Amino acid sequence: MEDVTDTVFRRLIARCGRPDVLFTEFVHTDVVLARRRRYAGVTPRLVHSDTERPLIVQIWGTDPEAYRKATRRLVRMGFDGVDINRGCPVRKIRRKGACSGLILRPSLAAELIAAAREGADEAAREGACEGAAGRFPVSVKTRIGYDRPATEEWIGHLLEQRIDALTVHGRCAEQESDGLADWNEIGRAAALARRMGVPTAVLGNGDVASRSEIREKVERYGLDGVMVGRGIFADPYLFATDGRAGRFANAPSDEKIELLLMHLRLFREVWGTTRNYEILKKFYKVYLVGFAGAEELRGALNETHDFDSAEETVARWQGGGGV
Repeated sequence: MEDVTDTVFRRLIARCGRPDVLFTEFVHTDVVLARRRRYAGVTPRLVHSDTERPLIVQIWGTDPEAYRKATRRLVRMGFDGVDINRGCPVRKIRRKGACSGLILRPSLAAELIAAAREGADEAAREGACEGAAGRFPVSVKTRIGYDRPATEEWIGHLLEQRIDALTVHGRCAEQESDGLADWNEIGRAAALARRMGVPTAVLGNGDVASRSEIREKVERYGLDGVMVGRGIFADPYLFATDGRAGRFANAPSDEKIELLLMHLRLFREVWGTTRNYEILKKFYKVYLVGFAGAEELRGALNETHDFDSAEETVARWQGGGGV
């Protein structure tokens, strides 16, 4: 998720309960190819560790040659696959014909997939792939349509490209985050893949916030899996298999604060002063909920501007001295 699922948050979630696969924030192909001096020559969006693997990079853009070169480079960087963004509904992006705007440009969408596949195959021939049989997966995440569901024509078009996996978000692009995800349309996409006899794994996405919902969606709609996005904010333990899943909302305050401090310290360890501390403030509302004094502590932390002040504020609160 944009400005959320960086390497720090992914590592934290992996500690809380590892999902089967993790995804990066979406990154433009031009940024993948840019040579930056910081962070070992790459954008912060591509910084990662082996503890996050298998890790898929979600890319976007509209230039086939950039897709080919970017995918080739990502293989060499040690990622486990690329996912092509057809789902971002941000108006200024889709109106330029990128991301979910490509729903209206099916020929270019197919060309971009082919270019990514070509880049992956080039890297494989050079021995850069570590996966099974030296193959680097290329997948797509999309919405069910632009201004109306177009599951048969649009999803069918994508499935014809023989991608490795397809994640279907159950809203149209113009809905953005409004309304409820239409899981019946997601189920239609899975049924279409079966009718076409393609090997593409079909996953659903939208409004899922628990392990029980994941199981229910997979069984009810005939899916190969479910991708969780915003639901992880309600339960960082969502993917845990040791009994913690589903108990975060009622967890004691010290447990929630410990997760917050873990996030803060890991952020400091990974980024130091190279990234803005203020980024952390969007996460405070994830941890500081559901206990007496949570809102007061969250407000006090939102007034801090550095790591030391944040830790001191938490320490005062834990010591009973208020904030």
